Amino acid sequence: MFSRISHIWRGLHAYRYLVWQLVRTNLIGSYKKSFIGMAWMFILPILAVAVWVVLHGAGIVDPGDTDDVPYPVYVLLSTSIWGFFIDLYRTVSQVMVNSGRLLVMKDFPKEVLVAEKVLEHLINFAIPLVVNIIVLIAFGIRFHWTALWFIPSLIPLLLLGLSIGMFIAVIRVVAVDFATIVDEGLKLVMFLTPIVYTSRIQVSWLAEVVTWNPLTYLIGFSRDLLTKGIYTDVGPYLICSGASLVIFFLVLIFFQMTSGRVLERLTIV
Repeated sequence: MFSRISHIWRGLHAYRYLVWQLVRTNLIGSYKKSFIGMAWMFILPILAVAVWVVLHGAGIVDPGDTDDVPYPVYVLLSTSIWGFFIDLYRTVSQVMVNSGRLLVMKDFPKEVLVAEKVLEHLINFAIPLVVNIIVLIAFGIRFHWTALWFIPSLIPLLLLGLSIGMFIAVIRVVAVDFATIVDEGLKLVMFLTPIVYTSRIQVSWLAEVVTWNPLTYLIGFSRDLLTKGIYTDVGPYLICSGASLVIFFLVLIFFQMTSGRVLERLTIV
């Protein structure tokens, strides 16, 4: 296993210039035809949060006790962290369908396209993160030194989103219906994760689901680090992080072993 992972790493290092060129081209192309360009990175998260703030203000949504963290801050940061996970899944899960023919025409490691999507995703996440920091400061949130661990604490969530994305990227070519089920299922998972409400909820069955949902800890741990400066649910977070790492290595090997056959399927379709 380690020799295969080492081989993948050497391939990515050899094609690092191609990775950066693809990132640059895609980022420029994404906003080139837009009048306001990258300003959408600021506008979209604010609009998304505005919906939940209005629902909360109207009494339709009861998020529970947010521990002195204003609800707009809570939901903005929570949805941003969720977006960090789900947006990576979406882009990576489409990589074989959207870019597979490029791999057929040009001979380079398949992991290059995945690495390009990850880097592009991290750059796109940087701007919403700045928006979050500004909003936190505006609402009087005082940062502790533990907030410095916020970015590293997102690594397990990144690995999990990347793992699911790579697995579905392969499956999407040979079993579209299954991939669609996962796409729609993850939309439901958002509402089974304490993002627009807290983990302390009164609905018993939902509280049980939240307790067993690994995203509860992967998202909640990072959120509390930034807003409260405290470590919460350290044990479950470490268990979920370790599981994410193991899953990532297994899926990475699966992707590397099967993507070649999937490319053959793309040339037939």
